[in-house]
Amino acid sequence: MTARTAEIIDTIRKCPSGALSYSINDIEYRDPNEREPMMTVSKNGPYLIAGGIDLIGDNIRWAEGASKEHYTLCRCGASSNKPFCDGMHGTVNFKDDIN
Repeated sequence: MTARTAEIIDTIRKCPSGALSYSINDIEYRDPNEREPMMTVSKNGPYLIAGGIDLIGDNIRWAEGASKEHYTLCRCGASSNKPFCDGMHGTVNFKDDIN
């Protein structure tokens, strides 16, 4: 594995939404590190959910292959993929002075 490949894998593993994965020799790697159940409020961004916490609701539509081990939930109200975050908090300049 080259240094560049290792950098890409490291970046994918840090993805807070769980939307990214990588394949080596036709084997897909996703959520390699199971985490303790936890919810974090990110600064001026989404809720970060980790540890396989079930998301329950009538209108939950998981994208094909999306991680259920960790994901992000919209907190700004501007996501077009609610309840999931789609990054619109940056576009609408969402600010939360408390968190």
